[in-house]
Amino acid sequence: MEQPAVTVEAPQGRAPQAQPGPFWRDRGLWLQLVIQSAAFLFFGPMELATSFSDAPPVTGWLLAAGYVLVYVGLLVQRWRAETGLVAVTVGLVVAAGTVSGVYILAYLVVCYEAWFISAFIRRRRGVWLAVLTGGSVGALLYLGLVSWTAYPSWSVMTFIDADGRAYTVPGAQIATMVGALGVFALVSIGLFWQLGLTTRHQYERMESLAARVELAAVAERTRIAREMHDIVAHSLTAVIAQADGGRYAGRQDPAKAIEALDTISATGRDALTQMRQLLSVLRSDPTPGSPGSPGSPGDTADGSRDTSAPPGVSGVPALVEDARRSGLSVDYDVLGNPVQVDVAVGLTVYRTVQECLTNVLKHAGRTRARVVLDWNVPGSLHITVDNAPGDGFIDSADSDDGRGQGLVGLRERARIHGGTAEWGASETFVGGWRVDVRLGV
Repeated sequence: MEQPAVTVEAPQGRAPQAQPGPFWRDRGLWLQLVIQSAAFLFFGPMELATSFSDAPPVTGWLLAAGYVLVYVGLLVQRWRAETGLVAVTVGLVVAAGTVSGVYILAYLVVCYEAWFISAFIRRRRGVWLAVLTGGSVGALLYLGLVSWTAYPSWSVMTFIDADGRAYTVPGAQIATMVGALGVFALVSIGLFWQLGLTTRHQYERMESLAARVELAAVAERTRIAREMHDIVAHSLTAVIAQADGGRYAGRQDPAKAIEALDTISATGRDALTQMRQLLSVLRSDPTPGSPGSPGSPGDTADGSRDTSAPPGVSGVPALVEDARRSGLSVDYDVLGNPVQVDVAVGLTVYRTVQECLTNVLKHAGRTRARVVLDWNVPGSLHITVDNAPGDGFIDSADSDDGRGQGLVGLRERARIHGGTAEWGASETFVGGWRVDVRLGV
């Protein structure tokens, strides 16, 4: 059965800064609100005072409106990244267009946005970087151009020193200052961009871990479903075969009916034991008196979970005997010298033979079969199960065991161990069926 692809990523247009749940429970939001408000309350009044004192009132009001829009945009982008960025961009353009103020606050916002874009923007990241960089450099050039056009003599920007004497700033010095500020802005953007990359890599690692956890959960669910399929399908098929056989045999030989009932009982107990072994690992913190608690069925004497070793290669002869008791005529051969295999490979061998014999009994009925474990190729085990054609004993309407999921499960098990699984017409029995599984050991 195919494992579904799992991806974990933030929804498009939504910044991962926003935590799930009500906004008032978002600690990051409250931290940003405190720091952001402190910066705006400290630098904002200073710049507004300069603007209102040195320029017409409308300029100060435009600067205030721009900074209010920036403040709101910084909060909005926690939930809608690009919407918030647009608001911040418009606010900064309005603030820069007033050509007033010290613009320390705007510089801090630009640095923060460089970090934010690098860390959280998933689409059009390069476009936003170009807008941020171009806007910053363009604003500085615009300020320099306004200064030059306002003072065409290049040397009439007059200031008053501490002694009350007037002095002028040459135009070349203005150009040098604007260039230095431009370089400083680019270096700042680059530095905060790198900090944003670090943040983004941390988020990506977290997302990767979350995806791996989800994939592990899916794989475990698939494994449990496969194991349950193998246990239940084999056991119920054997039980049905024994029950049908015992019903007919009981009319002629009651001893045969008792033997069939004994086989049904043993098969049911074995299936129950395997199910307990499979499901015991899912129990956590059992409470007294509950299933899985100390003293409950399926637990060990000391109350711990039943984690005994799963069936392996050594359990294959028992499977063959069970199949014979169910009415199959099975020849079991081992070629070469068996080698010790790990638990996972052993379980795969056991489940492969179990699935094949179950399918023979279900679809062909009481017929001839041959099971071969070939160890002759070093580092490999070749499992072959052939069966002769039969009339079957289960009605076709009841024979659907999951639309072939058993054979698909065999192929998946083989792939885990670097092997293959194939099936088709038998070469031993004309008109029969054959399953070939090769495993790396």
